[in-house]
Amino acid sequence: MKGNLLKYPGRKWSKHESLWNEEGLRPHLPVTELFTPQSFKKMIEQHPVVFLKPDLGMRGQGIVKVSRVKEGECTIQTASKTYKRRGASSAARRLKKLIGGKRYIVQQGIDLIRIKGRPVDFRILLHKTNGKWKFFGIMGKVAAKNRFVTNYARGGKAIRLQEALSKAFGNEKLGDVNWDERLKSLSLQLAEALQKYYPNVTELGLDVAIDADQRIWLLEANTRPQYQLFRHHANRGLYARIASSVRSVRAAKQQR
Repeated sequence: MKGNLLKYPGRKWSKHESLWNEEGLRPHLPVTELFTPQSFKKMIEQHPVVFLKPDLGMRGQGIVKVSRVKEGECTIQTASKTYKRRGASSAARRLKKLIGGKRYIVQQGIDLIRIKGRPVDFRILLHKTNGKWKFFGIMGKVAAKNRFVTNYARGGKAIRLQEALSKAFGNEKLGDVNWDERLKSLSLQLAEALQKYYPNVTELGLDVAIDADQRIWLLEANTRPQYQLFRHHANRGLYARIASSVRSVRAAKQQR
């Protein structure tokens, strides 16, 4: 398994498998399986919403949302179309046609926090330099109107962590939790765990969700992440430091 992970560092399924080996991190991982009609039917029976994602893919491309809207009926949403199917078997056949020969995962849908009805998740950025992971910061992404993906490349808008949490929960519900530290601590645990399987990875963009119960979930670990979101960070000098660090870690990798 380790050799495969090193060979295909971009595969969502392999990264999920590696993290699932870490028992302490499992509470933060959505239930995930490789897509087959059988695995889809099992998942949609257990979860009201599931997402299908290309095993190799980025920037929200090719993601499909499936909702069990009522007994015996599923709604399938792509970026441009919506299909209604009666029964999980019929939905599975439609999905198989949509996916074709590509390898997909099927993942438990998380009840993301929302602002004015739009889902919000967060990007955490880390780089490994001089043998240690450095945490750069967190930025939120609010989905564009009528979209279910938050990706910046898909029209998502940047939002700062505290602003997002305050709007989603209200300050009273947030209490005195230090969310920056909570997310930083988890992100460093995730980075160290991934390092066991991907020793050459020096960049991580962790997409995390916070649900209505204030539980943190890892949605995806990106090993060559975009960082344009951080132009909007409260620390005005942070984006330039990130860009400089990216140049350094990528140059060092080329010299290996």
